[in-house]
Amino acid sequence: MSSGTFQTTTVRLPKVLYEQARKAVREAGLAASLNEFLVEAVAEKLRRFRNRQIDAAFAEMAGDESYRSEALALADSFEQSDWEAYQSHGLGGEAHESSRSKKKSAKTTKG
Repeated sequence: MSSGTFQTTTVRLPKVLYEQARKAVREAGLAASLNEFLVEAVAEKLRRFRNRQIDAAFAEMAGDESYRSEALALADSFEQSDWEAYQSHGLGGEAHESSRSKKKSAKTTKG
């Protein structure tokens, strides 16, 4: 955990939970102290909460047709530079070039 400023607070835990946490710290060495264990537990819970918020935002974007169209247009605009960067790192190959040709021919037959 970062070494910023700390706020002292009082937390009431169910006795069974408190004893389990103390035992986990003492016997399993899950943290250097009960305080550190609780700080890490709260931080982990907050990380999961933020991740759920991010996942929800992405899910919302996936259903937004305007956003999807804009994202696809943006990806298409970078296609050539992405391919050039890929090749410059020695990663390009005939199989990829073949799939690019198929994609281009599919675009021309649609339009």
